[in-house]
Amino acid sequence: MPRRYETIFITPADIPDEELHTLIERYSAIITGRKGILVKVEKWGKRKLAYEIKKHLRGYYILLDFAGQTDVVNELERNFKIDDKILKYMTIKKEDAVDLKVLEAEINLPAKETKPEEAIVPSAGPEKAEEEKDSVAPADAETSG
Repeated sequence: MPRRYETIFITPADIPDEELHTLIERYSAIITGRKGILVKVEKWGKRKLAYEIKKHLRGYYILLDFAGQTDVVNELERNFKIDDKILKYMTIKKEDAVDLKVLEAEINLPAKETKPEEAIVPSAGPEKAEEEKDSVAPADAETSG
């Protein structure tokens, strides 16, 4: 049975967008070419590295969430080692056994259920409480002084 994995890899921050897109397509093709299922690709963007890696202080982070056999991970990591554009990578196992039907339902489900009304909107409660504190504090200061 296939397992579920997450791989994060870091490229130099100054990589052109078209080259970044090519890298993502290449690694996605490795996953699907070995009968794996690509659940999602997240571009986390440019971030400061905790320490210098191959003379780079900033990197572009990309997350691949996928399911497949161990040979998918082995081939993916073999390609990461060869590629000079990959500064660092890490793969973790999320689940031991994954039902492909459930996984495919998970892939299709968020796209159908997402509605604009359900977008995350910051709550007005704490902001109003802070505004009330600000408006009350000057009044108290004037009367006590």
